[in-house]
Amino acid sequence: MSQGLTNDEKGAYLVTTATGSRYVLDLDNRTASRQMAATAPRKDFLDVDLSRLRRDGQTLELLMVEDCRVGEPAKLWLQVRTDAAVTLRTTSPVVRIEPLVADHG
Repeated sequence: MSQGLTNDEKGAYLVTTATGSRYVLDLDNRTASRQMAATAPRKDFLDVDLSRLRRDGQTLELLMVEDCRVGEPAKLWLQVRTDAAVTLRTTSPVVRIEPLVADHG
C-alpha cells in the first residue's frame, strides 16, 4: 500500500477516501474515474452528506495530481466539463492507496 502519489508516478491506483468513495487513477493513460460511496465510510464520516459529482463513474482526463497522500484530501485537476474549463476536485481524506495490477492473462 502506497502512502502517497505524485504527478510523475507511473501505473494505476485505487484511491479510497474517508467517505467511502473510490477513485481509479491511471497515471500512464492520465485518466481518473470515481465511484461514490463504493465502500463503507470511516466512522467519523458517517454523518457526512454524500454527493453525486458530475460524471461519476465515467473515465475523465486526469490533468494533474496536485496532492494525493493518506490522511489528507486528494487534489486532482480533471477535465470534467466539455468546454476548456478544468476542475479541481478535492476529496475527503484519503484512507488507502493501492496499486492496481494489469491482467496480462
